Amino acid sequence: MDAPQGVWRRSLAEKESIQASQNLSQLDAWPSWNTSAQRVLSESTGVLEVGQRFDLHRIERQRLVEEMWKVTSIRIGEKPNFTEIEFEWLGQQREGKAVGTSLKSLKMSVTILCEPEGGIEIAAWWTLSGWSRFFRGRVNSQAKAFATQWLDDLSARGIVPIGESQPLTFVDIESEDSKTVGDDDV
Repeated sequence: MDAPQGVWRRSLAEKESIQASQNLSQLDAWPSWNTSAQRVLSESTGVLEVGQRFDLHRIERQRLVEEMWKVTSIRIGEKPNFTEIEFEWLGQQREGKAVGTSLKSLKMSVTILCEPEGGIEIAAWWTLSGWSRFFRGRVNSQAKAFATQWLDDLSARGIVPIGESQPLTFVDIESEDSKTVGDDDV
């Protein structure tokens, strides 16, 4: 792979790095730390797997925005203790219509070193559509924004334990009206 167009780093304490690594690896934790993921849609939940596709959903200006991603590689090491996950951006949609088409491809590698002098590093590679060369600065800033937003969110919000999400349950609440018609009338 060629040299990335951008690399962003943030130092973290060892405990924070370990927690960030766990939260990055758990798709169920993403809505708690990733600000562009109010909801996550995927065929499977739990620990991320190579080949897994997922969509990050958020509401922007009263419209549904979907970022579509795929996990392309996962590496985990013990000496040194690290987690590295590579993601491929599959596009973005607003209300079901493709947006951001000037960004042809984007790959991000998120590496978390869980050691005393550790932290997070995000490297990004992207290509632009041929017609977008007139908007090169704006498109480059869009690609950088994905990486820096993930770095900021993971280093600020992803360093705390995130509990398991609870399934949606409906509670049957018995009202006073239903009690008066019940057993006393029989």
